Amino acid sequence: MRLGMFLMPATRPGRPLADVLDWNLEVVRRAEAYGYDEVWIGQHITTPWEPVPSPQQLIARALGETTQLRLGTGVEVLYQQHPVRLAAELLQLDHLARGRVMFGFGAGGTVTDGQLYGLDFKSGVQQEMAREALHIILDCWKPGGPDDFQGRFWSIRRPSGYNDRFHWHLSPFSDPTSRVAFAGFMPKSGSLTIAGERGYIPMSFNVAPEHVSVHWDSVCAGGAKTGRSPSRTNWRQIREIYVADTTAEARRAVLDGFMAEFWDRHFRIVAGGLGILDMFRRSGAPPNVEPDSRYLVDHGTWFVGDPERVASQIIEQYRLTGGFGVLLQIGFDYADAQTRAGWFRSMELLGREVLPRVRRELQRSA
Repeated sequence: MRLGMFLMPATRPGRPLADVLDWNLEVVRRAEAYGYDEVWIGQHITTPWEPVPSPQQLIARALGETTQLRLGTGVEVLYQQHPVRLAAELLQLDHLARGRVMFGFGAGGTVTDGQLYGLDFKSGVQQEMAREALHIILDCWKPGGPDDFQGRFWSIRRPSGYNDRFHWHLSPFSDPTSRVAFAGFMPKSGSLTIAGERGYIPMSFNVAPEHVSVHWDSVCAGGAKTGRSPSRTNWRQIREIYVADTTAEARRAVLDGFMAEFWDRHFRIVAGGLGILDMFRRSGAPPNVEPDSRYLVDHGTWFVGDPERVASQIIEQYRLTGGFGVLLQIGFDYADAQTRAGWFRSMELLGREVLPRVRRELQRSA
């Protein structure tokens, strides 16, 4: 099992964007220092709780401050710009990264972002746009560039005036196929189905461990359409995790800190609006109790505790879901002077103590 970070990035509203970027760059630097393998950076426009509109810019800056860490868009929302432009920008980023960049794509789940673009998500139009955009992007990445394409949302015309001075000259730094990812949250996720169809990296968001397996069902359903057998080693699972030297210290940092605030004031409302709050309940947890942050800590949806406790929770999720290759810790805003040291200690313990324990146990039981 490898370790990564997923930065939405979850942020306290009102924090200046410059400070948000500085904090998350520091988290990226620490991730490399503590043995993380990868960091994914999200994209949103209309929510101050997740305020970064351009993961590419943050990645470009972080490339110059790291040497080994792989960095991914988590995700580029495909309806939000012309796919030729996006394809070309990502190719340039790939060369800046010398192949260290990963390409996370998605149809988008923030309703107000969609409304800003005049889309009604209830119609599923964003999924149709994602498929069409992906086709164009991949066409741009092949030798010779894109051919004529007439779609419902975008049309491409191969220029007739190509010659030795003007022609499609862009190509990836290296084969991008194994670095393309699609992230999903909902049961029967369209994005995870695409991942299975195409053999791309599937990324499962943070529902309770017992429910993550429904995402793998979507991946396998997609794979069946094209005769593929998806590999669990490519599967990324995203999880709220906070580690401290004692479980009491970790619990206090979560419930008195921004992790609890983010869920109670923002993400719980999002999940409730989608009608999927039950997916955050563990088996045996009270079904008729509001799943606030304390509930998620008490019943083990979130992995909060000392290294031994968190290692056992990760191992349990691994076994409940049938196995996966990369654990992605969700990043949270602990940028304030009184909380930042605790967050970095959590990252250090996860990278240097917890994951080695997990790997040893999984090797013993293999």
